[in-house]
Amino acid sequence: MLRKNRIAGAAMLAVVALSSTPTVGSVSKTIYLRAHVPVYCNVELLPTLGAPSNDGVVNLGMSQELCNSPRGYRVILQHPVDMPEAAVISDSDRIPLSATGETVLSDSDHAGFHFRQLALDLGDDPATINRLGLRMEVKY
Repeated sequence: MLRKNRIAGAAMLAVVALSSTPTVGSVSKTIYLRAHVPVYCNVELLPTLGAPSNDGVVNLGMSQELCNSPRGYRVILQHPVDMPEAAVISDSDRIPLSATGETVLSDSDHAGFHFRQLALDLGDDPATINRLGLRMEVKY
């Protein structure tokens, strides 16, 4: 009987503790924050142009790409179309130049910030380069 009274007393104490109201002065608040962040994307080439080396590779320098688009972006090299054996070297990846005059250097599916060392392999028939450009496309 004494054991049953102890169990009943403990149960009553638990009910009282659970049903007690919060102390005066405690306040619960919710803060909602909404912000609009515009999409910003930029690609720059920090050049270190020079003459082609003995193996026909021209160091273009370092590219810096920054894009906060949540769906990603593409970086495109614009180049002459008459360079069939040429390729761009992005870090250690050799990417053959497209016959269209635009070659995709990177294709990301998320926002990013990258530095890339770029070089141009002129191929077997070194040609005079009359233009090169970098362009960035945002994925909306």
